[in-house]
Amino acid sequence: MNEAQVGLVTLTPVLLVFIIFMYRQGAMTKSGAVVAALLSIVIATAMFVGQI
Repeated sequence: MNEAQVGLVTLTPVLLVFIIFMYRQGAMTKSGAVVAALLSIVIATAMFVGQI
């Protein structure tokens, strides 16, 4: 894995934790949190595969 892939693997769980935190604080709706989480995973996966 190169540096960009390590960064993606590190950043994606941090983003997911932040999304959960924002949902629990009432800053996001449930549907908004689900969409944000899914899009974060899809984008990170696409970028990870694109780095190969």
